[in-house]
Amino acid sequence: MLILSLAGALAAASGVPAGDATAGLKTFATAEIVRAFRPAAPSLQQDPAGRNKPGKKPKKKNKDKAAKAENPAPDEIQDPDDTQDTDETIDTVATGKGGARLEWKQHPSFRFGKVFRADIEAKFQEDAHASYPGALIAQSLNTFELHRNRVGIQGNFFKHIEYEIERELTERELTEKELQAGKQPKSHWKDVDVNVTYIKNAQIQVGKFKIPFGLDQLTGVTHNDFAYRSEGANYLAPARDIGAMVHGRFLTRGLNYWAGVFRHDGENSRTQKQTGADRTFAARVTGTPFRALDVAGIDGLDLGTAFTVSALSNPSFEANGLRGRTVMTQDTFYRSVYVQGRRRRWEGDVDWIFGPASARAEYTWVTEDRLQQGIGNEDLPDARARSWYVSGTWLLTGEEKTRPVHPAHDFLRGGIGAVELVGRYERMWFDSAGGTGEAFRNPRAENILPSSERALTLGVNWTLNRFLKLQLNAIREHVTDPERSPVPNGAFWSRVLRLQFVL
Repeated sequence: MLILSLAGALAAASGVPAGDATAGLKTFATAEIVRAFRPAAPSLQQDPAGRNKPGKKPKKKNKDKAAKAENPAPDEIQDPDDTQDTDETIDTVATGKGGARLEWKQHPSFRFGKVFRADIEAKFQEDAHASYPGALIAQSLNTFELHRNRVGIQGNFFKHIEYEIERELTERELTEKELQAGKQPKSHWKDVDVNVTYIKNAQIQVGKFKIPFGLDQLTGVTHNDFAYRSEGANYLAPARDIGAMVHGRFLTRGLNYWAGVFRHDGENSRTQKQTGADRTFAARVTGTPFRALDVAGIDGLDLGTAFTVSALSNPSFEANGLRGRTVMTQDTFYRSVYVQGRRRRWEGDVDWIFGPASARAEYTWVTEDRLQQGIGNEDLPDARARSWYVSGTWLLTGEEKTRPVHPAHDFLRGGIGAVELVGRYERMWFDSAGGTGEAFRNPRAENILPSSERALTLGVNWTLNRFLKLQLNAIREHVTDPERSPVPNGAFWSRVLRLQFVL
């Protein structure tokens, strides 16, 4: 109904009867759905390592190699260096080449010449999960849950002003009693920003978006190889905040940078009772140093690093430090401590794609000052948090690894889709950087009692087509602190089955 209403509005603006535009969109949408289940025509697939870009001669493919989908996936990030006309699409319902029209290449799209574009986006993830006995009751989990229900629009004004608006529809509203108890509501708005691209090497982005920190955190939810991000990405990396950033690329995307200032230090450091840190400076650099060697295997190796510095205070009676929680059930195995001064983050990461396989690794290090946070207002040793993970994937059906995955033959279109095995091992742990004497769990302890968790995730991803994906993950976790473990021996298994639909 939303699309049909907008169709009528655009038709009216361009002088075309609304009925004609609506009828045209119905025909067009039907054709798009039919095309999704008919044999695909071959096309050139972009290589995430930077090879086979438009204008370059594609590498020869074996005749038995499967044809790629004729349209990119809805959640696929298009190459910003692509010189093809962005207005060129497969299907068009137009009122004239330069007028208002409705198109569908990646998303349903409303366009007015090259002056304005608005793409309709949607992401839905339905989960079925289970864990240790009593977990569903203790953590208020449901066996079946609409994990994400996001809708939004993205597009551009003229050629160099891009915008994005995304909202989560399933965030729970706080009750009046919870608000009076001091709990803070969680924002329904995700990415709401404008990006100005007049200078390719110095683009300016303003609004609410992800702070440039952490490979796993910066990977989109629909591109992730696992149902859940790593613990370091969820609890140590900042995530989204309001700010301004300059970013760009050099050497044909062989060197990329981001640097910005943000109001706070991201949503991951805030809880319903914790405010997180204040003004934050962040910077990130990535590159493909071995691409010029053109050596098979290592030319797809991408290295990255990032850091943030945040002003940190403890304005309430609640401890304002970072916390540690389990992967799926979100049981707290490390509670926040009192902090004040600066919060410093650093991370290094590697992302390697080689044919149908990939490997990733990331290390994150965080320290928090505890100035005047002792029982006698004395300075305490820094609180410290660290995490790392290594992960790997392998496409059993033989496609080259991309994010998102492109099935060689879509399900019910001459094939079974793309089947991928995935695995990840990770650890996150907390302690103090120094301190003498006996270690305690007290949030004002000089020597913080170390607490950690290790997690192994094994899974299978089945990408049916460019719209649908199934993810099955089994997660084994082990909490070292017996007093904060949700089970007596500290080790337990969780399972999650996720159905994902992207428009």
